[in-house]
Amino acid sequence: MTIEEYAARQSAYVREEKENQTIKGLVKLNLSQEQIIEFLVQNFKLDKQAAVKAYERAMATV
Repeated sequence: MTIEEYAARQSAYVREEKENQTIKGLVKLNLSQEQIIEFLVQNFKLDKQAAVKAYERAMATV
């Protein structure tokens, strides 16, 4: 693995962890799935499909 591959993998991991923590926090604030997905689209610049996957991934670990 090159240093570039390692850096990309680490960056993806950090981004995923941030998304997970944000989603879990928004769930605690009683936001709906639709509201959370819209938040991810607007604030994390994800497309809707990626936002749905991030939501599902975070909820699988709750």
